[in-house]
Amino acid sequence: MSHAKKSAKKRRVGHKQLGMPGIHKQHSSQRNKRTLFAPVIGLTMAIVLLIGLALLVIIGHAGNIASASGGNPGGNVPVGYGSLNHAKGSCGNPGQAACPAIDAGWFTVTSESPQTVATAIAHSSQFVTMQGRYSYVTSDTPALVHAFAAHTGNDYYDDDHWVVSVRDAMGMRCGIFDFVYDRVHQRMRFSSYGVLTSLDANSRQAFPYISSSTAVARLQGKLKLQPKAGTQPELIFFPIDPNFPVLTSPAHKWSGGGNSPMEPIWHIAASNGQDYFVGSDLGVYTQTNLPVAKGQQ
Repeated sequence: MSHAKKSAKKRRVGHKQLGMPGIHKQHSSQRNKRTLFAPVIGLTMAIVLLIGLALLVIIGHAGNIASASGGNPGGNVPVGYGSLNHAKGSCGNPGQAACPAIDAGWFTVTSESPQTVATAIAHSSQFVTMQGRYSYVTSDTPALVHAFAAHTGNDYYDDDHWVVSVRDAMGMRCGIFDFVYDRVHQRMRFSSYGVLTSLDANSRQAFPYISSSTAVARLQGKLKLQPKAGTQPELIFFPIDPNFPVLTSPAHKWSGGGNSPMEPIWHIAASNGQDYFVGSDLGVYTQTNLPVAKGQQ
């Protein structure tokens, strides 16, 4: 018994002795973790501090922007020309002259006489500037093309036009000019120029390519009608329904022209009191046949 107790005691004592190194190792591991964790906390705090400083700088900058843009609720930002919240420029500001209107290239024409119009066109800046490029030398007699039933707010469609073909040194027609005509203010401006080549049938005749006498003859031949007494045929154009130039279905076919001042049609007030139109295809039409854009008649 005594020997058994002693052996048990030794085993217990030995067990305690064997457990001590494990405890020491555990404490050592915890100390190492605390040692490593401390710098991490410090680094995290430093990052947070830097972020806070950055936010303060950004907020302060945003406040400056708001002030410069006139968004300062205190209303202590200076106003007027030259201040941060006011557009700068050389005209149109308080204490400055009004800004000049944008130059649309208008030039004066004092009469609707074709000769007067031809002279005004020949001296216009656009005509002179383009002459070196397109090599035209002379022009034919300008033709007046009326805007028909247009109320678009766009002067191209609402104003009449003067159209004139031009010739090169060989006498061949090499181009055609279109000018918007503002009758109220007695002025014109360049609108467009079309090039004619020797292969184009129109290079052999002056604009308009269908004469008024031809149009009257078509009306007489088709309907046995004469122009109304005291009236003359007029060239017209209109804002065309956008469906007609792009669709090819039978319901949207149109080859009569009239969709631009350079391709006008003839308007004839007939002796029966009705209006008729002779197209570039020499067809005779009434107003209801014309593919005028909806809301423009």
